[in-house]
Amino acid sequence: MKNILFLLGAGFNKDARSEAGKIIGRHLYKGEYVINVDYPLVKDIRKICFGEEKLDSGQSVEEKISKAILGGDYKPIKRLYEEIMRADFYLVPKLLSSSNKPLSCYAKFFAKFQSSSFLTFNYDSLVEVFLLRSNRWHPSDGYGVPVITEIEWGERQESVKARSKSFVLHLHGSLCIYSVEFDLTNKEGSNMKWIVQKHSPDFVFDPDSISDLFIPYERVPPVIGGYTYIENRVIAPVPDKAEGLKGRFFKEVHSKAKLLLENAEILVSIVFSFNLLDKSSYEHLIQYFSEFGNRKVIIIAPDASDLVKRLEKLYQPIEWMPIGKTFKHWVDSKFLGIDI
Repeated sequence: MKNILFLLGAGFNKDARSEAGKIIGRHLYKGEYVINVDYPLVKDIRKICFGEEKLDSGQSVEEKISKAILGGDYKPIKRLYEEIMRADFYLVPKLLSSSNKPLSCYAKFFAKFQSSSFLTFNYDSLVEVFLLRSNRWHPSDGYGVPVITEIEWGERQESVKARSKSFVLHLHGSLCIYSVEFDLTNKEGSNMKWIVQKHSPDFVFDPDSISDLFIPYERVPPVIGGYTYIENRVIAPVPDKAEGLKGRFFKEVHSKAKLLLENAEILVSIVFSFNLLDKSSYEHLIQYFSEFGNRKVIIIAPDASDLVKRLEKLYQPIEWMPIGKTFKHWVDSKFLGIDI
């Protein structure tokens, strides 16, 4: 099989809810009830963040989020991130392979492409959990940077030392990773603790409320002055993401992404919109990929033909191939367009 690298957009998660089936909760007094949960798409963000069906005329949801952040109000994006982690918690376990039900399209996908790595603009952990269960990925190195991890007491330490066979590079950040840029240290002749900036930041694994999905890994205990809440761990969905991309984590991850692109023969984009607002995040990667010549990009999306018409004019000499399907329909077509 050719060396295939995947680029995932928000639409990759669109089929998760229907594939997972009904999610049933149980209440001590009320009995069973249906839990309504899903991975949010762009059209859902305004309702989740602001409780509005429609925004003010002429104002995009990205602009409204940016305005809230500039005003010091992080509650809207915190609601969004908590909804994403909630979807991970309830949906991913139902999507994993089971002997009691047919394989989900996600289980089929990860079973087919066992040597591939993934670039993603999503914040969720669906991909990592699947790969961890098959021993292909570990948080200590699987994010593309060295990450400090903690393992459950009694587990064999070999688990921590395991090396990832596949990488999951979160180009806009992961809700499970944060940077520690300062340290507490003693100075000679002083009994006080001093805050000192590290020469290079540490990256810390903290899956927060979805820790159970990463067994035997668990949360790294936070240190004084070094903890970052989930609302500050990723590049928020704002109009201009260029400033956020200057952070050390994002620079290192994008550098690792270039190495993966250099070795890839085919890049498969799964329902990524190539939004102009995200141009600063992806354009340098696509241009880098084009420099090697004879490279192919397969676009899987319902509007794939329109995307290819726009992109092939901008990025040459890449060969572009549109596949006008959702992720699930593409899996059901036995991965149309890929010679396997």
